[in-house]
Amino acid sequence: MILDLGCGSGWLTLGLTLANPGARVIGIDISPQSIKWAKNRLNYHGYSEAEFYVMPFEEIPKLNIRFDFIHCSDVLYLLPDPLEALKVMRSLLAQDGIIQGNLHSIYQRHYFYQGQQLCKYLGLMDTAPTDMEFSLIRELMNSLDDRILLKDKTWNSNPTDSFLSANHLLHEDKGYTIPEMFQMLAEADLEFISMTNWNQWNIRDLYKDRNNPSEYLDMIWEAASIEEKLHIFELLNPVHRLLDFWCCHLGMVEPRIPISEWQDNDWGNSRIYLHPQLKHPKIRESLDQAIALYAPFNIHVFLNINSAQSISLYTISCACLHLLWERPLTLSELAKAWQTIKPVNWLTKAVISAQDALTEIKEAVIEMEFLMLVLVEKSD
Repeated sequence: MILDLGCGSGWLTLGLTLANPGARVIGIDISPQSIKWAKNRLNYHGYSEAEFYVMPFEEIPKLNIRFDFIHCSDVLYLLPDPLEALKVMRSLLAQDGIIQGNLHSIYQRHYFYQGQQLCKYLGLMDTAPTDMEFSLIRELMNSLDDRILLKDKTWNSNPTDSFLSANHLLHEDKGYTIPEMFQMLAEADLEFISMTNWNQWNIRDLYKDRNNPSEYLDMIWEAASIEEKLHIFELLNPVHRLLDFWCCHLGMVEPRIPISEWQDNDWGNSRIYLHPQLKHPKIRESLDQAIALYAPFNIHVFLNINSAQSISLYTISCACLHLLWERPLTLSELAKAWQTIKPVNWLTKAVISAQDALTEIKEAVIEMEFLMLVLVEKSD
């Protein structure tokens, strides 16, 4: 059972349906027009079995359903009391279920909040934005010198109405810090699992040279809790618009062993999946072209990440993505296919053993899992 709380026009509901074949998916929103669009979207793509309801979150318990996964994106920071919404979601969550939610970062959106205060002061947020408000904010910002800090930090040459609605003229928008997020989860009797984009909160990525860190900061980082580490990162480099988190019932978080530390029995029959968001025709076209030309696959151009470093995949990783496109495979299945693709070492001309192929594939999978390009499901 999957709940998309605040589903809007249903584009994420569609993604949840595609990624979870056979699951019962329910979308909830307070806007009848949004629900109408969501139904049309899912019907258009052939998923007429998805369910949609117009109701506030307080009434969802009336459905008398326990959900294995609750998705609530770009909603909590607009609510008068996000804590109450988290408590309702906890009451709807199956014992081993997971909630994915997010809050706006007060640090990353500082200048947008400053702009919203200006718009309120100028009377541009007395009602829902119309063509008049859009026109007035454009006229105002375009008249300012480019050196004005607010314009420099929040404006672009041709902002759309939707951009203005989601930023300068967004009603009830509130920002939060990592400590406030953790406090909210604690008060809702929920346990933090991880940031959804956890690999983009690593302080090592902030150094000019990853191998030459600040000894003082590194010492503090190593001794810090996960909350403290995330807070240090957001104070140093608040690039994430969303504080995007997973959480669950208290006591349900199991210690996670990184797959880089798995033993052979941990891999067993574990299955490796291509991340469903990568299954796009343009990505497949670019991947196939890179393979055909024996060229690096610059996958970072397709990813919405805040990183100064490019992400390029090479022969083994490209082959893995290609093999995983149609269906998930075990590590041994990938290694067997790789041994067929590359039967000999291209430098020494020596035959590659099954163990060598397994080692090469394992290293590629570990790297791609860290980059969240593949998902690894551990076998029981």
